[in-house]
Amino acid sequence: MEKTITKILAGCIAAFLGVLLVVPPVFAAGGGIEKIGYVDLRRAFYEYEKSKTLDKELTDITNQRTKERATIVERITKLRDESELLSDDAKAKKQQAIDAEIAKLNEFDRDIRQEILSKKNDMFREIIDDIRKVVEEIGEKEKYDVILDSRDIMYAKKGFDLTDQVLMELNK
Repeated sequence: MEKTITKILAGCIAAFLGVLLVVPPVFAAGGGIEKIGYVDLRRAFYEYEKSKTLDKELTDITNQRTKERATIVERITKLRDESELLSDDAKAKKQQAIDAEIAKLNEFDRDIRQEILSKKNDMFREIIDDIRKVVEEIGEKEKYDVILDSRDIMYAKKGFDLTDQVLMELNK
């Protein structure tokens, strides 16, 4: 989950850095930046109630799938135990059943990994989109020229931090 968050945040940072490339031409064109703010994207992500709800849903799905997987593993174990008491011909037939169950287990594992990864990506995308939308609304409403991610800032006065305001809007 951390790796996916890192990738998404890296993408957001790249977008904000793209804004920084636009800033010098604005100064050169005689315009100026009068109002700047920043948002701690990581904090906004983790403190957004929707993020917590979606994370719980993901955990519930993972727990359910883990139980389903344990049932398949239990069947394989039972078949293996039964095969030890059989003759060679019967063992061969039982081994086919075991192999079939193992194939089901491998397919189940693949499907679950894909399902969970897909749900995680959808969840992250949805949350980041919500945050971006609120940041844009605040920027337009309060006439900010630039709003950055706090990870791109080495120093700024506390008054430029819009994270609490963004969280209030998100968690309404």
